[in-house]
Amino acid sequence: MEKKTYTENQFIDMINTLVNALVNDKDPNVRIAAAKQGYGLDKLINDKNYRVRSEVAKQGYGLDKLINDENDYIREIVAEQGYGLDILINDENYGVRAEVAKHKYGLDQLINDKDPYVRATVAKQGYGLNILANDKDPDVRRAVAEQGYGLDILINDEDWRVRDEAISQLSKLLNNLLNSRSYAIKEALAMQKYGLGILINDEDPSIRVVVAKQGYGLDKLINDTHPAVRAAVAKQGYGLDVLVNDEDYDVRVAVAEQGYGLDKLINDKHPAVRAAVAEQGYGLDILAHDKDIDIRIIVANKLSAK
Repeated sequence: MEKKTYTENQFIDMINTLVNALVNDKDPNVRIAAAKQGYGLDKLINDKNYRVRSEVAKQGYGLDKLINDENDYIREIVAEQGYGLDILINDENYGVRAEVAKHKYGLDQLINDKDPYVRATVAKQGYGLNILANDKDPDVRRAVAEQGYGLDILINDEDWRVRDEAISQLSKLLNNLLNSRSYAIKEALAMQKYGLGILINDEDPSIRVVVAKQGYGLDKLINDTHPAVRAAVAKQGYGLDVLVNDEDYDVRVAVAEQGYGLDKLINDKHPAVRAAVAEQGYGLDILAHDKDIDIRIIVANKLSAK
């Protein structure tokens, strides 16, 4: 069978016929599909079905006409396109006005809108949070909390949804701070016993020391590679039977300061450890003859104080 060929004009006529068929189809879903492809928008803008007209609006076609459409949803789409915001800011429908707010237009007016949904949308733009934090509607205050603003106040809000959002945002903030490179911030978090499960693995041993001071994870920190951390564990009175044999004298000093293993540590090779034993008032009769003068001075002071 010979393949039929078309002239350019015949092909164009055929396409126009198909498009017209789609645009005039009795099923609105077909007309919507046509509008999505940009077909027949000049006709479909007047379609009786609002879903068809809304698709025309989404194409950015005929917004100067659709801005006055009787359907709220279509005017909302016009606002989404950023068209006629100076008009739509006064629209009777709150959803339309909210769309205007999303474009950060007229926020100084919309912050006082009668509808809480609009005011909440204003809050979500980060505008006027100091005012909206005290809004009478909890949905607005919750939107303020979503911006991470006023959490110290909103965490005690009378509405549980606002409190819940404030707690959620505060948790996110604190989790972000856990990744900070600032020692002061991480120390403050550890002191409040927040995020210890993360901070116990911090690369800074000074932070791990603070974690140990909270009495957290001592079974792990007793094996820490840094002696200052192990010493902090000893000061918690944990694992002294192990740490009394630690290779680092600062750790053994911390053990002696707990009054543990003094009978062994009195013979320690490092004078700082023996000095710590003397400070405990242990074995003064022996340490009075110690080769280190500072230790003998400690013994003399202890004896004179009795």
